[in-house]
Amino acid sequence: MKAKQIMKKFLFYFTSIVIIIFLEILFSKFSVFGIFFIIFIGLYRGSYSGCTVGFFIGLIEGVFFATTFGALSFSYSIIGYLSGRLPKRIDEENPLAQISIIFFGVVISDSINIIIEVLFTGIPGIFSIIWLIIPVIISPVFFLIFKKWWMLWFNRLDVER
Repeated sequence: MKAKQIMKKFLFYFTSIVIIIFLEILFSKFSVFGIFFIIFIGLYRGSYSGCTVGFFIGLIEGVFFATTFGALSFSYSIIGYLSGRLPKRIDEENPLAQISIIFFGVVISDSINIIIEVLFTGIPGIFSIIWLIIPVIISPVFFLIFKKWWMLWFNRLDVER
């Protein structure tokens, strides 16, 4: 029973990451699907799951988007960990809280990426929040989609600590 549940979780995360990477490549102008999913997993499954999923999504995105190797993995892992530490302090079901968490998560992630890029390449990156306004505002819709996706695989969505 336990092995079956572990395999089911592995297949869920693997399938989810493949779909998210496909969407990131398809809609590369708005590459926020990965960070939305990382924050969702961090909020609902805990900091360990958020950090792990963040690492793998960041690693794969780093390969496909030709960034400094490991920069996205590092920043996404931090975002997954930090979002996993939040549920005790906020109401993760509140759409305004979801929008705020996504906004600050993206700002922190981009800041970490720019710092790493400057440290290791010497090339200053571009930091723009303007293009994020629409995806961040509709982030509660993605949270709803992710919840339905989780419920399709599992019976309930418990916050795991």
